[in-house]
Amino acid sequence: MEDAIKITRAEASVVSLMGRIPILSYYVHSRGWSFLLSWGHRLAGLTLVGYMFAHIYTLSLLFDPATYDADMKFLDHFIFAFLEWCVAIPVIFHSLNGSRLILYELFRVREEELMIRTVVVLGFIYSMIVGIFFIQEGPQMSATIFWSITSAISICTFLIVVFKTWGTKNSILWKLQRITGAFMLPILVGHMFFMHMNYLTGHDSKTILMRMESPFIKGLDFLFIIFLLFHAGYGMFGIIADYIKPGPLLKFLTALIFIVMAISAFFGMRIVLAL
Repeated sequence: MEDAIKITRAEASVVSLMGRIPILSYYVHSRGWSFLLSWGHRLAGLTLVGYMFAHIYTLSLLFDPATYDADMKFLDHFIFAFLEWCVAIPVIFHSLNGSRLILYELFRVREEELMIRTVVVLGFIYSMIVGIFFIQEGPQMSATIFWSITSAISICTFLIVVFKTWGTKNSILWKLQRITGAFMLPILVGHMFFMHMNYLTGHDSKTILMRMESPFIKGLDFLFIIFLLFHAGYGMFGIIADYIKPGPLLKFLTALIFIVMAISAFFGMRIVLAL
């Protein structure tokens, strides 16, 4: 049970700090870490949905390289740079906590105390490493080599979860949510690393367009967009389904999510293929 989990001094300090925040204080003391992680997972997911839409818009600017470079130069201000680094936090938290849920549901890893601490510690380490890359450029790595390694890891996690989920009695959408999450975990985590290892990888239109000429990169981006939008759409449906009873309103919101994600997928894939 949650009450049986022993916490360290550092964790006790965090709980004490969160307990001073009016909105969180009730849940810290009454629901515990698991509840907070669950809602943190959802809020991080919603944040990434917003980032996804902004990313698609930014990619569309590559049709006019001068405009793209001008916008990236504007975003070089410290405030925007800091906000860009902040995106790494929900990225890694959502990814690691998603992997924790997969281990719990499919592989019956029940050491909840250890898994929660692992998510927090690895998330902190990852964010700091990305921050170091962001402040001080690291050695530039070949996009083909980097994404070949990353996609190989993604395929492995994808196949493992496919074999583990397909024989279960859960719905096809539930299975696809876990499968797409397993595939995107290494890619999403790798994306933040790659984009911050060297300034030009994400801020120079010429460098990006040269990378996008590779059929391998195009194919990977194409697949990633499809998986990401499905994962995001089904995740949003899961949130509203928890709070809205079956009926006309739920059907309307479900249809709206489907339409928005379908339109986003169309424009995202069109951009990738056209560049």
